[in-house]
Amino acid sequence: MPSLAVLLDPSRIAIQSHACPKCLGPMILARIKPSRIGFELRTFQDVNSDHVDKVVTETKSMKWISSGLQAPA
Repeated sequence: MPSLAVLLDPSRIAIQSHACPKCLGPMILARIKPSRIGFELRTFQDVNSDHVDKVVTETKSMKWISSGLQAPA
């Protein structure tokens, strides 16, 4: 089970939905899967049709690693 810090990550809370390119109806977030290190695959599904969009996004929780910061000792 994911830790509470991962579940409450601001990048997961403020997920931007978008309109379906086919019918302009609302799309909902259907699934989040890890992609590669620092990224995740988000699957959006149209509520009116079977159209699916998959978007790879960077996870903000991994940015501290590339910034040169180190975890406290």
